[in-house]
Amino acid sequence: MTLEQRVDRMNAAIHEHAAAHAAEIADHFAVDGPLQRELLRRDVHSAGEVLPVPPALLPREAVERLRSCHEALRRALDFVFDGRLEGSWGRLADALRLEPPTRRYVEGARRPRWLTIARPDVVLAGDDFTIVEPNAGSSCGVLADADVQARAFLEAPVIGDFLRALDARPPDNVAVLAAHLRKRLSDAGLTADLVVVTEFADDLGDYGGTFEVLAAELRRHGLRATVAAVEDLEGGRDGVALAGERCGIVYRLAAEEPDPERNHPLLAPILEAGRAGTVVIADELEDAIAANKTILAVLSEELDAGRLPADLAGVLRGFLPWTRVLEDTRTTVDGGDVDLVQWVVADRERLVLKPGAGFCGRGVLIGCEVGDGEWAAAVDEALTSSEAWIVQRTAMSAPTTSSIVRDGVLRSERTFVDYGYFAIGDQVPTGVIRKNAPFGTPTRRVKLAGTGPVFVV
Repeated sequence: MTLEQRVDRMNAAIHEHAAAHAAEIADHFAVDGPLQRELLRRDVHSAGEVLPVPPALLPREAVERLRSCHEALRRALDFVFDGRLEGSWGRLADALRLEPPTRRYVEGARRPRWLTIARPDVVLAGDDFTIVEPNAGSSCGVLADADVQARAFLEAPVIGDFLRALDARPPDNVAVLAAHLRKRLSDAGLTADLVVVTEFADDLGDYGGTFEVLAAELRRHGLRATVAAVEDLEGGRDGVALAGERCGIVYRLAAEEPDPERNHPLLAPILEAGRAGTVVIADELEDAIAANKTILAVLSEELDAGRLPADLAGVLRGFLPWTRVLEDTRTTVDGGDVDLVQWVVADRERLVLKPGAGFCGRGVLIGCEVGDGEWAAAVDEALTSSEAWIVQRTAMSAPTTSSIVRDGVLRSERTFVDYGYFAIGDQVPTGVIRKNAPFGTPTRRVKLAGTGPVFVV
């Protein structure tokens, strides 16, 4: 059996157990029940009818494999930066096809710190986890929500007993994050200890609950933490302050996307303080930019050309999918030389198209789920876009069982899922989440769908 099949069998067991106690589970996880009311009140991600019930399981060997792959990924990024890119941020910016507004955020006085706080998205297919997005920096979403959801499952009837009998390990993301932030403060020699979780005011209005959950979980682990809009911070070379109080850490959820031109005046004073060492930015925006999606194309080219060290190539060959920046050029596919655009148009069913700096699933198109005309039109539009788009070999996973509680009933279906693992400093993974496609719509495009914690067995 492949790892994917063994994971599916493991999860089938917990779903069978849930089905045998469906009425009790449905009653406990009903939207009008006390647990769901609390999750919804706190605006925990994927609360309500999209919360996967029961949670997903992974064997310890799968988590160890993710740890090995992540280490190889970071080492390969360093190798390519020092080699092909000659240690130059300018060459890296060119390789990433960064547009001028985004380049303004890059100072380039130090080498990139790859994936210091990140949540790479991966697909389990056969015996391989395949990375589909690095999700560095501000894309590290639902980190605290996974911890809250995991506690809710451990406290739930039926499911909690099942998990404890397996000695299943829940995620512990925020504990590791809190330790990482304390070390960053200590290393910086700063006396101010206020941690400010920041986002732009408009986004706080739309998604503020998620940030409040993170701040509350940081406080639970002993940090002084609060949420503030970027617009409410006073920043400059001498530091960053909120309502007159000096901040020790800006936990940066605010990014240059989607409007780097408009966002720069707001973020520049904070970035200046971080570079001057008068505040800790966790983590730095230029590090996130260095690891946007187009970096996978750079790594894929090096892997295909045989330029990565053998030990790294051996690990990354299953983890790193064939990826290229979409442009009018020739490239190698499976050892052969092809016209990239012609080949992409012809090989739709094995490919995914996406913007290199996209977020929240913007623009993602999966070739096997669209027709030839829609695919060709999207390729043409991407070629004329001012931003870089990438094309990637699809990780073809098999469907697995997913369940939710809807209308007071536990409902199950076979659908597609992918995973995200959290990397914080040198600890990987501190936790894993699994995302399932919207219930009733079995698609490989699982972005913005139900998300829940993974327990490690």
